[in-house]
Amino acid sequence: MKNMPKNSFSWEIKKEIINNISKKQEILTFVKGFLFCAPLDPESAYFYVQIKNPYIYEKFVRKLELAGINYKIKPKAKTILFVDSAQIDFDWNLNYNDYLTYFFAGLFCARGSISAKESTSYHLELKTNYLPHSEAVLNKLNNYDFNFSLSQRNDSYLIYIKNKDKIIEFLSAIGAKESWYKFQNIIIQRDFENMTNRINNIDIGNIEKIAISTMKYIENIQYVFDNDLADKFSDQQMLLFEIKDRNRWMSFPELCEELAKHDVVITKSGLNHWFRKLNKVVLDHQNKKQI
Repeated sequence: MKNMPKNSFSWEIKKEIINNISKKQEILTFVKGFLFCAPLDPESAYFYVQIKNPYIYEKFVRKLELAGINYKIKPKAKTILFVDSAQIDFDWNLNYNDYLTYFFAGLFCARGSISAKESTSYHLELKTNYLPHSEAVLNKLNNYDFNFSLSQRNDSYLIYIKNKDKIIEFLSAIGAKESWYKFQNIIIQRDFENMTNRINNIDIGNIEKIAISTMKYIENIQYVFDNDLADKFSDQQMLLFEIKDRNRWMSFPELCEELAKHDVVITKSGLNHWFRKLNKVVLDHQNKKQI
């Protein structure tokens, strides 16, 4: 595992997910994911693990201790561990059922990276040194429609996605909720900046108002999804929210046109009424939770 700046987005994700793991079965499955692509010394039957990030190193050692897994520390080497493979039984079909989240959290913590927040493109990858491991990971992930791709770079294999929506889904799948929210905000900010660059003849004040309204709509829509509030709305209203969530910068006239394709006829005033209802339902639910 290569060293990384403590302010990188990859580092933030890894710090979050390694701190999410607390129960023994979660830890065991996390460790399996972490060690899945680690080289094995055939003589000692120990995995060779190099972790250059001191924080992740200390946290991983603590996880091994909590799980009761034997390990050795290389003398005078603060980045290298040897972990007893006799206590690690891999399922090569990756059938970890309810604990699959923790397996891929461990794999990302050891082998994953994501594009920097400042990058103009989106990229998330898992790096391995063995083709069979790569294919097992690729097949399992794509069973859930992540649409990862596989490529070879020198002696390594990269499993990667560049679709922002799939990256969002993956962050959710590994339990990185805070990073999920941050990535959503990165997308919104980039979309806003792109829109600003494309529409430079519109008053900046109006653009800011549009962006603020749009971000509020998306935040409320996501709150409805996260808190199972769909029963508070009609099927037509939920269709609107799904379309808006997928096409966040779509204008009211464009939304009306898109809804018409689904035999939903509504005016811009009607849309405004539905979004006001959305805001009221979210506020009411948040207030009840605080009582």
